[in-house]
Amino acid sequence: MTSAQISMLHKTMINLSRGLTSLHRSKHFFDAAMIRPPIRSVIRLATSLALCVAVATTAATVEQQAPAQEPDVVRQHEAELEQLQARLAQLRESIADNLEYRDALLEELRLFEQDIDALSKANHQLGVMVTAQQEAVAATSARLQDTRAELSIARADLASFVRSAYAMGRGDQVRLLLGQDDPRRAERMLGYYQVIGARRAARVEQIRTLERALQQLEQQERAETTRLTRLAARQDQTRARLQNALRVRQTIMTDLDQAIAADQSQAAGLAADAEAMRALIERVKRDAEIADVVGLSQTAISDLRGQLAWPLDGARVLRAFGEGREHGALHADGVLLAATQGAEVRAVHHGRVAYADWLRGFGMLIVIDHGDGYMSLYGHNQALMKEVGEWVAAGDLIALAGSSGGTEVNGLYFAIRHDGRAIDPARWCQTTRG
Repeated sequence: MTSAQISMLHKTMINLSRGLTSLHRSKHFFDAAMIRPPIRSVIRLATSLALCVAVATTAATVEQQAPAQEPDVVRQHEAELEQLQARLAQLRESIADNLEYRDALLEELRLFEQDIDALSKANHQLGVMVTAQQEAVAATSARLQDTRAELSIARADLASFVRSAYAMGRGDQVRLLLGQDDPRRAERMLGYYQVIGARRAARVEQIRTLERALQQLEQQERAETTRLTRLAARQDQTRARLQNALRVRQTIMTDLDQAIAADQSQAAGLAADAEAMRALIERVKRDAEIADVVGLSQTAISDLRGQLAWPLDGARVLRAFGEGREHGALHADGVLLAATQGAEVRAVHHGRVAYADWLRGFGMLIVIDHGDGYMSLYGHNQALMKEVGEWVAAGDLIALAGSSGGTEVNGLYFAIRHDGRAIDPARWCQTTRG
């Protein structure tokens, strides 16, 4: 395999590691939200990884079998890798859009649920008022019916009195009394007429009182019926608004579920976390091929245990290796060194830059592959001075220290890993720093 093709193979794996790193950033959100990616998403990521590995492998195979076609094959695979990078970029944008859309839906849901709360209370209160008004109308109607019946009886009694008086008198009462031969009978007749007159007058007054009461009750019934109609109309309007708000809420919930499902389906392979990223970075190059490409014959990092220089001059340890692991600290697999903003960060050993970008929780992070499965990581930088694919020697300037990634103090996250396993940097670096 030629140097150019080895370099192309390395570039292929580095680009793929960048894509997986971007997916890894998005994973933190879904882990925090306790959202599990669907099985089909994991399958989709596995397929994509297999495709990329197949691309890299095919490049080596074609080089052995058909050297004359090498430029075309390389260009073809580079184009395929560019398409993969474009899909990964679209995935990041889509996830960001879905998160913004979901946040907007949650805010809209909050507003509608507040409206539903107010409308539900209003609907309940109107229901109580309508019930009370219905009872008032029923009571007034009953009183009205009783008054009408009483008035009917009074009118019938008055008519009976009038008929009796007419039947008994049939003429002038004075003439009737004067024509009586018996004075005692005349006196009785006069008393009788007085009683009838008094009772008739009382009935007339009763009828007038009942007619006035009837008129008032009819007016009251009309007013209460009108108020009942208005209350019922308000309740119908409130109920309609409530039903509409509930329908909108259901629509929002459906959209929200779809947004979450879209996040899960688009975040294919987020279950392959940092371990998958480390495994992929380990495939970026093989030690023998690295030496062949650049002609390196330097001492392996495994032979320099306890002799490496610290990446910062005169730095002190703010957090030792493993500190905070019982609380799930994100950086317990490395050390945190105190640093002034802009302090020079230097490589602890020669190697090739495998990653140089922002990573959630680590800020501006640079990763150097030293071969033999050894890697060093430098995080929370203010600026990265090297790019992916560049070779560095021990002591080369690789970054400027800072506080990126959400840390509250200026400091450098420094870690060493072997075959993906974190090891204590203090055992590999010199006892005296600086």
